[in-house]
Amino acid sequence: MENGFFLITGTSRGIGEALAQKILEKGDTVLGVARGRSTILKSTKYHHLSFDLADTSRISQIMEKVDEVVDNQKFDFVCLVNNASAVEPLGSVEKCPASEIDSHVRISLIAPMILTSLFIRKFSHGRIRKKVAFITSGSASTALPHESIYCGSKAGMNMFAQCVGLEQKDKEYGFEVICISPGMVDTSMQQVARSKNREEYAWVDLAKQVYENGELQDPGTVAEKIHIILYNKFEQGKLVRADEV
Repeated sequence: MENGFFLITGTSRGIGEALAQKILEKGDTVLGVARGRSTILKSTKYHHLSFDLADTSRISQIMEKVDEVVDNQKFDFVCLVNNASAVEPLGSVEKCPASEIDSHVRISLIAPMILTSLFIRKFSHGRIRKKVAFITSGSASTALPHESIYCGSKAGMNMFAQCVGLEQKDKEYGFEVICISPGMVDTSMQQVARSKNREEYAWVDLAKQVYENGELQDPGTVAEKIHIILYNKFEQGKLVRADEV
């Protein structure tokens, strides 16, 4: 049985929190990174680093924490899950504050790029199973008004994942690289979307409708599917939909 180490961003709530719990229940080790700390992740195998991913100049500090966790232990599977994502700004691009655009792209795109680079560098010589997963969205391939920043960052992340997957493809102990699309989940993004008015956000009526119709998935249910995907193998750079499992 594999002894796994998982570095997961955005573990204070939602999918990240639920996924960390599933992995801990399996007996693997998790290092969670988020500004806040979950109240339910209490396993002795859970380690936490309070960190704002918008501060991309200090991301090397995350790897210093990784060193603390892994250097005195033996793992045969290491996995980075780039889960954290910003929501705002939603709205017509000319109305999006520059500061919010900057923060969004740092959290949703630049931070995963840098963290992936550092994680691969850290474990590049390990003769073990290695993986990087990106939690993406259907918005990465569907242009939507009032979601230009969100769609743009997700699309960029998907292309980045495909490129890194190609780089790792022919290496003997290269990293498996995939994107995972969870579908529509009852997370903070949906809550923010429902709080807007029609002028602020074109899809507010749809956001309210899917919520009222019970069409949003529970984060725990989705986390179970993602959990299965992480332990399985797929084509390099593949976009895996959670509803496939």
